[in-house]
Amino acid sequence: MKIGFIGNGWRANGYWRVIHQVPEKFEISGVLFRSAEKAAAYNARHPGRAFTDMDEFLRQDHDMVFILLPRGVVLPYIEKCLAAGFPLLVETPPADGVEQLRAVWALQKQYNAKIQVAEQYFLQPYHKAVRALVDRGVLGEVSNLRIAMAHDYHGISVMRRLLGVGDRPCVITAQRFSFPVLRHCGREGLTRGADVIRDDSRKVATFAFEGGKVGFFDFADEQYFNYFRGRHLNVQGTHGEINDYDVAYWNGDLPITGRLARQDMGKDSNLEGYFHRGFTWNGGLIYENPFAPFVEARLTDDEIAMGSLLLGMERLIQTGEEIYPLKEALQDTYLYLMMDESIRLVIICPS
Repeated sequence: MKIGFIGNGWRANGYWRVIHQVPEKFEISGVLFRSAEKAAAYNARHPGRAFTDMDEFLRQDHDMVFILLPRGVVLPYIEKCLAAGFPLLVETPPADGVEQLRAVWALQKQYNAKIQVAEQYFLQPYHKAVRALVDRGVLGEVSNLRIAMAHDYHGISVMRRLLGVGDRPCVITAQRFSFPVLRHCGREGLTRGADVIRDDSRKVATFAFEGGKVGFFDFADEQYFNYFRGRHLNVQGTHGEINDYDVAYWNGDLPITGRLARQDMGKDSNLEGYFHRGFTWNGGLIYENPFAPFVEARLTDDEIAMGSLLLGMERLIQTGEEIYPLKEALQDTYLYLMMDESIRLVIICPS
């Protein structure tokens, strides 16, 4: 699948790593730059693939276009790509504010467009394995969960899918706190020898959905990189509970405990290569990495999810089946915006 990119920042580079590791499936057919200097540097490595003129970029032979630009400037690019007839993938969040979300929805209707949003977290191997257990009914009817795994729209996306609440109305209560913590890791990797204490902003929110299901959201800025701020998920149902990797459930006769187990190759004396095969449960594979056959592809869990999104775009183009419909993306973003609005409206009672 030939993919044209608009944007060349940190997230775009992440997708480029995935594509370069699975050349059997994906190809970069062009990149649109604002900087002539950056375009020239890219063109030196990939001749004929760098562009600074959007009209010229849109005349190339792309199977789809992927827009990875800041939310505040993305809308005109979406419209121009849809007008040119390209299937479109847009980085999260797809717009800035509720009115722009409505504008994106209107554009999709206007052009009857194939457009999805690059929300990858629910496609990460662990979340896929948890979703498989929920879909199999291992927990019975899921009623509530606590997610401290991903920020804002990412966490809300996983939450809504596991609860199975669709676009039901909900009541949101939320607060923001700040706690000191040693910053020792970031996108640049570990930072040794510098004792930097930062104020870590933490959002805590309750989403009470119509029908009684509840999502408890809890995430701090440092959780992605900080070794002292772990990531957790607890899902409770009528007949069981998932607590991170541990599962307790009723087997029809007795309460049973089990564990979701990763199957990662290349450890100890295994010579198959270094890759993630999937998750096992009760002696069987409950989730299989779609890139496991490409044993040379050393993809992180997040990169597996990103690649799965690209496979989903391929399926949308070929069959019309959506992996993450625009309606879902707009709803997840809307709930995140309303969570922040709820934080802003917290009433402070003086003594």
